[in-house]
Amino acid sequence: MNYLHIFANCRLVKGASMSLICDLQLRKYYQIPNDMLEVLEYLADHSLEECVEAYGHENKSTIQTYINFILKHDMGFLDTHIMEELIPLSLTWDAFSEITNIILEISPGTDFEVPFMEELLTLNLSAVEIRSYEKIPFEKLKVVLDKFKFSTVISIKLVLHWDSYCQEKNLKALLESDLRINTMIIHSAPQDKHIKLLRDTAHIFFGKKPLDSCLQCGIIQPSYFSSSIELFSESQLYNTCLNRKLSVDKDGYIKNCPSMANSYGHINSSKLQDILETPAFKQPWAINKDRIEVCKDCEFRYVCTDCRAYTERTHINAEGQDFSKPLKCGYDPYANQWADWSTNPLKQQAISYYQMESLIASQ
Repeated sequence: MNYLHIFANCRLVKGASMSLICDLQLRKYYQIPNDMLEVLEYLADHSLEECVEAYGHENKSTIQTYINFILKHDMGFLDTHIMEELIPLSLTWDAFSEITNIILEISPGTDFEVPFMEELLTLNLSAVEIRSYEKIPFEKLKVVLDKFKFSTVISIKLVLHWDSYCQEKNLKALLESDLRINTMIIHSAPQDKHIKLLRDTAHIFFGKKPLDSCLQCGIIQPSYFSSSIELFSESQLYNTCLNRKLSVDKDGYIKNCPSMANSYGHINSSKLQDILETPAFKQPWAINKDRIEVCKDCEFRYVCTDCRAYTERTHINAEGQDFSKPLKCGYDPYANQWADWSTNPLKQQAISYYQMESLIASQ
């Protein structure tokens, strides 16, 4: 008897028309037919010989092809018996802080010298995104970055408007002076360019296209997918975009995301603890992909980022909770096809609701 053992770090996810194998150790994923997932699940507690008997000898070569795929990609191994000691991977998720990641929109007049920011810095923050839609003096940027110098933050992303100091050598120097900065996106730049640094662990993206507002956020595409144990585990119960997130928009209002309408106070007058004790602020954290229409049938649901700011607005309950598919996702899990979301006739009403017509027209 021959038995296939798939490594615990490789998880199977079934979708409406296709499935996914997520290798959470190597951070890879593979799209497979639903028939293959069914066979692999059967092989979890049956031998290859039993599988052939169950599905028919005429399908033996297909079953062997499925097994060879697993072996070729180092996602499992064959043995002569079921190994009971191979236990499933735990997908429990938690964090040491009520807020783990923040987005700060900055402008020339932004002032973060307020008690709210000091309270925020006492938390075990791990990731920060600093955004600017207009030119920011370099000295102003440095003041904001210096606030995180002695914090627990391990990842910083910068989204900046092109300015004279945004020369390649200057940005490299900034990145090398603070290794927590792993991504820089420079919009409204003279040219499109991508620079990889520090053995491809840090990136600088120059783009000619301007970034005028947060209306341009929320796009769902495969390049944003992540087959990591952290995201996969978190997505089982929580929203992969908003969970443990706090944002401050360019006017100083505190939100779940700068793109969302609801605010819960202002950094000049609000206390962090009051925000954290507001049930409405934490409500979006629990809207995971298994609760969102269409997404719950998608094979990519556990590797995908989400967007609750811009949705199709088709499934809003009596309490105002929005379980609609992200507006800017063009994937149809039932037809297994990607399309341009902005031209979909079924999305035009939502596009009008968010006043995105001129934004789309300029693309």
